[in-house]
Amino acid sequence: MKNWIEHTYSTLKELNIRASKKMGQNFLIRYKVVSRMINAANITEDDNILEVGPGLGILTYGLVNSKSTNIKVIEKDERFEKYLKNEFPNVEVIIDDALDYQWDDNVKLISNLPYSISTPIIAKILHQPFKEAIIMVQKEVAARCTAKVGSKEYSRLSVLCQLHAKVESVFDVPPDAFFPPPKVHSTVIKLIPNSPETQNDHLEIELLVRNLFSLKRRVTRSVVRGYLKRREVDPKSWEEMPYKDHRIFSLNLTMIDEILTHLKKYEAWPLA
Repeated sequence: MKNWIEHTYSTLKELNIRASKKMGQNFLIRYKVVSRMINAANITEDDNILEVGPGLGILTYGLVNSKSTNIKVIEKDERFEKYLKNEFPNVEVIIDDALDYQWDDNVKLISNLPYSISTPIIAKILHQPFKEAIIMVQKEVAARCTAKVGSKEYSRLSVLCQLHAKVESVFDVPPDAFFPPPKVHSTVIKLIPNSPETQNDHLEIELLVRNLFSLKRRVTRSVVRGYLKRREVDPKSWEEMPYKDHRIFSLNLTMIDEILTHLKKYEAWPLA
């Protein structure tokens, strides 16, 4: 077993690489964290594994020593290409932007995500087929993914997660598990695909959520009226709207779905 603290310091020096703040690079140096992530993933021989942002490969090392024999890693930083290919000859190394890459439908994502792309990558995961995702993100992002209706953390991302997956917090990771240590704590979360039945198309619901949650502390009637008052729309579209007196952050997925159905009834959709 490698001493990953020493290996990280020496390899970065050898490769003449400094962690990129722009890319959100913080290299994991505690193998115990890797072990817990892999245990949470319940990897089988049939799993197609994708890791985003392997960096120096501490998680890749753990994946190679798991049951899976089909592992791909996608790394945007070209400085790591030769190192990763030499270190992990049986792993497919893809040099690309994960936000542009199209993965297989049955992929299981296991990643310590670069902080700079954690939210957009979660959105991408939720909008593409996947088997399961075990990902490490900033603790505040994890809190938004798992937030309950009406809580301080409840947000557009919270509703997006409700629409596409069951999300659970697995465990927290302190800053000293990384080099350089970030200024925030991290959390490993698990996403399992789940698509609840709704009256309206999920993409339309997402658009309404985007409209509403830009002013999430306002009353629903006020926000909707603000969008519609300059248009020739029946005032009943906001005056008789369900949950009109609720504040946006207190609306759950079912309520938002009902509001959208009501707006369509009065031909007041889309809002903007």
